[in-house]
Amino acid sequence: MKKILYATIVLLIFTSTVSALDDPHGAAASIDCGQCHISHSTLGDILVNSTDSLVSTLCLSCHTPGGWTGMTKFFSSSFKAQPGISGTSHSWDVDSANTMYGANQPQSPELIDHITKSGKVTCATCHDPHANSTPPFLRLDNSTDQLCLDCHLSRNIASVKTYTGSILSHPVGVALPTTTAFHNPPIDTDGNPQPSDGNTTNDFQFGAGNTMKCTSCHGVHYTDSNSGTVDGP
Repeated sequence: MKKILYATIVLLIFTSTVSALDDPHGAAASIDCGQCHISHSTLGDILVNSTDSLVSTLCLSCHTPGGWTGMTKFFSSSFKAQPGISGTSHSWDVDSANTMYGANQPQSPELIDHITKSGKVTCATCHDPHANSTPPFLRLDNSTDQLCLDCHLSRNIASVKTYTGSILSHPVGVALPTTTAFHNPPIDTDGNPQPSDGNTTNDFQFGAGNTMKCTSCHGVHYTDSNSGTVDGP
């Protein structure tokens, strides 16, 4: 009896602590642990209220239009990218290793631990719902594309990052040359050097010292293939 009482107290303390620290997946948004996790007879290996293959479905149960009060970041199955065909967001519930798209099994433990047993990528592979120390809730810092390149390792080799005239060889990780031949600063779609037009929504995003990144041109979510606007993070 004492053991059961002790375990119950520990669980209550743990639950209270998590709720206080995990906003917006916590008390401030009226979300408690039990809405995503179950403590007994769970179908997944991380105590989520779904099977491993449905982790993203669990996320989308809230992150969908009308799914949760005040929700601003929402997705639907139509958002999943079919490169060159449709979609506005990085795919989920797809194989983490896919040579066609230059994807491989992740290298870092933070990402490896959140690939499903069947080797699928879910929302939780890249995003940590319990911590926003690296916005937007990323498991790894992506300021220089570290998270992207952890899975897309084939894009992180010299023959790809240095322009050779071949496919997949746009320079990455180098500073934009300060010559007019390279349009430095870049020209916005209105024909003006950024940011002189005062419109930041169509500016390319560079790293320190105008360093070119994968994400200078590519967006992960809410992409629209319109060079006149900046895609989402």
